[in-house]
Amino acid sequence: MRDKFLIAGILAIAVACFADKSLAGSRPFTVYDNLFYQGKPDTTKAGLVVSNILYEEAIWPHKVNYGKLPKQSAFEATVIKSITNLGPLVLDIEHLPLTGDAKTVQQHLHTLEKLADWAREAAPGREVGFFGTHTLQKVDPADVADAHRLARHVDALFPELYTHGSDQDNWKKDALAAVAEAHALAPGKPVYLYLWPQYVTGSKHQFEYFSSAYWQFELSTSRDIANGVVLWSPSRFAWDDSSGWWEATEKFIRG
Repeated sequence: MRDKFLIAGILAIAVACFADKSLAGSRPFTVYDNLFYQGKPDTTKAGLVVSNILYEEAIWPHKVNYGKLPKQSAFEATVIKSITNLGPLVLDIEHLPLTGDAKTVQQHLHTLEKLADWAREAAPGREVGFFGTHTLQKVDPADVADAHRLARHVDALFPELYTHGSDQDNWKKDALAAVAEAHALAPGKPVYLYLWPQYVTGSKHQFEYFSSAYWQFELSTSRDIANGVVLWSPSRFAWDDSSGWWEATEKFIRG
């Protein structure tokens, strides 16, 4: 019980600190491009930095031996092939959660730690971290100690903040909580929020692009509380900026 109160206190302090807009101006803020839209233009002309993502399918093709540590040399070769861009390297491993019985958690933790360490060795100078889902985001109180341990092996945290509805207050609440948790787990390490300019699968407005105003709100809020954002999209959609979201992105970057 004492640990739960301690965690809650840390989160409250983190929320207060990172909600303070006076800190935003002193913090570098980068917009990374992890978009896979068909027909995507050269976003670097607008000031985005293209990032790198390594999906679990590349580590365990067809899920063969999923979760088992690959050979270090083979994994590092895969990492080297994946870092073709200037931005950070995000390891997207979503099915080795730090939840479950103690033995399973420790097995998952060992694998994730090793992969993070090997990735950092193979990509010196790059920020390496895990995509937030099921690793270092929404951690169960019982697994906080293990998450702290894993956080020591990464350079940055990448919480997922995709949008389910049009309620700005709810989104901001979730964003503040995600950033607070990230800083509680890894004090001093940068936090980059994963954003997608469409409503997520299963939501009321599924796959609709945001209006320019809503997207501007998400970008501005992110700038106030985080170190940057990573813009993501799946590859099954064609580039479509008719809603104004891209114009809002360019305007945001110009300041």
